[in-house]
Amino acid sequence: MTNSNPSRRAATRRPVGSHGGHGGSGVDGNGRSPVGEQLRGARETKGVDLHRVERDTKIRIKYLEALESGDFGDLPGEVYTRGFLRNYATYLGLDADDIVAEWRHEAGEPEPFLPRLVGPQPMTIRRGVVFQRSHAIILVVVLIVVAVGSYFGFQVTRFLQYPSLAVSDPSGQRDLQLPPGTTSYVLKGSATAGTTVLVSWDGQDPTTVTVDDSGHWTYTALLHFGSNQFDIKAMNLDTSHASGTLRVIITVPVVTPSPPAPEIAFVTPADGSSVKDGAVNVSGTSSMVTSVTLTPTYLGPPPAPGATIPPSTVTPTPAVSSSPNASSAASAASAGASAGPSPSPAPTPATVKAAADGTFAVSLQLNPGRWQLTIVGSDTNGHATAALSRTVVVPYKGLNIVILIDGAGGACPNYFVDGGAQKGGCSATGSTTTVTANKSFCINVPGRPDFVFLTVNGTALGSVSKFGGQRLYIDTTSGARKVSSC
Repeated sequence: MTNSNPSRRAATRRPVGSHGGHGGSGVDGNGRSPVGEQLRGARETKGVDLHRVERDTKIRIKYLEALESGDFGDLPGEVYTRGFLRNYATYLGLDADDIVAEWRHEAGEPEPFLPRLVGPQPMTIRRGVVFQRSHAIILVVVLIVVAVGSYFGFQVTRFLQYPSLAVSDPSGQRDLQLPPGTTSYVLKGSATAGTTVLVSWDGQDPTTVTVDDSGHWTYTALLHFGSNQFDIKAMNLDTSHASGTLRVIITVPVVTPSPPAPEIAFVTPADGSSVKDGAVNVSGTSSMVTSVTLTPTYLGPPPAPGATIPPSTVTPTPAVSSSPNASSAASAASAGASAGPSPSPAPTPATVKAAADGTFAVSLQLNPGRWQLTIVGSDTNGHATAALSRTVVVPYKGLNIVILIDGAGGACPNYFVDGGAQKGGCSATGSTTTVTANKSFCINVPGRPDFVFLTVNGTALGSVSKFGGQRLYIDTTSGARKVSSC
C-alpha cells in the first residue's frame, strides 16, 4: 500500500537531520523556514493578517501559521499540504510551482517519480486547412447569391406590404370640439416610413404629407365654423397599396353675435378738471339711447393747492356738516382736514333726452369740493348702459375755515371775518364750526389755544398754539401767522 505521508517517506529515504523531514521543523540553521519566510513576507507586503487570509482562502489559521513557521509536522497529508501551499502562494501573488518545489526540498520530499518507459501511443495526424483559389471563388459566389436573394426578398416583402397609419393628435378621439374662433389645428400621427400620407378636408382633393425617416407626420389643418371633416390615409406610391382611411371631425362652434347694446360716452368735462365758479356743463354722445341720467356725488373738500386729484374711481362719501368727536390732537387734525364746509345738498339727479344724433348736455351748479359725476343711458326698452364717472373739483372761494375743539373742558375761541365784528364763544370738545371769508380771518383763543385746531381750504394747520401764541391771522395772500391782536 502506498504511503501518502511525506514525512514517513522522507524518514525512509533520507537520513534525519539532513534537511529536516516532514515531521521536523523544516527550518534552516538560523531557525527560519525559507518557504515560510517567503509566505510571511508576501503577506506583510500585501498588508493582510492571517485572519483575513483565512477568510479569503478558507485555509484554517493554524495551517497558515504552520506554513509560515515551517512546522510541517502540524500539517495534514501531502496532498492537502500541496493544495494549501498552492492556494496560499496564488493568493499572495507568488509562483505556486516554485513554492511547492522549495517546500519539497526543504521538507526532504523527493521529486515526483516519472516513468522512463512509455508505452506505445496512438498516432494522431493533424492536417492544416489549406485555402485554395477555388475556395475564394466559391465564397464570392455564395456572397453574391445571398445579397441578390436578400434584395429580391426585401423588394417582394415591400411590394406585398400595406402601409400602416395612426393618428396621435387628437389622441383617443376622432370627434374634437374646439373653442369658438379657432382657425387651425395641427394633426399629428405615424405611418410606415417611405410612404405618403394623404389628407382630404371636407371631400376636397387630398393634400400630400411627407412621412419622415422615423415614421412621423404632421399636417396643419385650416378650420371654418361648424364641422370640419378630415379623411386620412397612407399610400405606397410605388405599389399603390394604401392603408385604411381614418376620419377626424373637428367642430368649431359658430359664434352667435350679441344683440347691439346701448352705449354712452363723456365729451365734457375732462376727468379731474377744476371748475372755479362751480358751473359744470356735462355733454356726451350715445348710441341707441333715448335718455341720460346725471348723478352728482360729493366726495369731500377740494384738495390742497398742488395736491393730486384722486381718480374718478374713488368710492363716494356723503358730505358731512361736522366731524366726529376726536380723542386726540392727531385724530382731531385729521378729522378737521377731511371735513369741509357743510355744502348745500347735492343737486338731485338730472335726466335729459338724447338728441336724434345721440348727443346730450346737462348743466348744474356745484359747491366747493370734489364731485363725482356719473352718467347712465337707457334705451326704449329700459336697458341701461354701463355707468361712466368723472371727477371734477370746485375750489374754495376766498377762505374756508373749519374750527375744531378737542380738549377736556372745551375752549372759547373768538374770531373776526374780513375785519368785521367779533364772533364765536365757548364750545364743548368735539364741536366744529365752519367759517367762510373773502379775504381774511383772525382768531383769538384765551387760555386754551392748544385745544383749538384749524383747517383752511382743506389743509389742516394744527392747533393755534402751534404758531406760538393764542392769536392767529390768515388771509388769502400771506397764509397763517401769529399776531399780537385781532
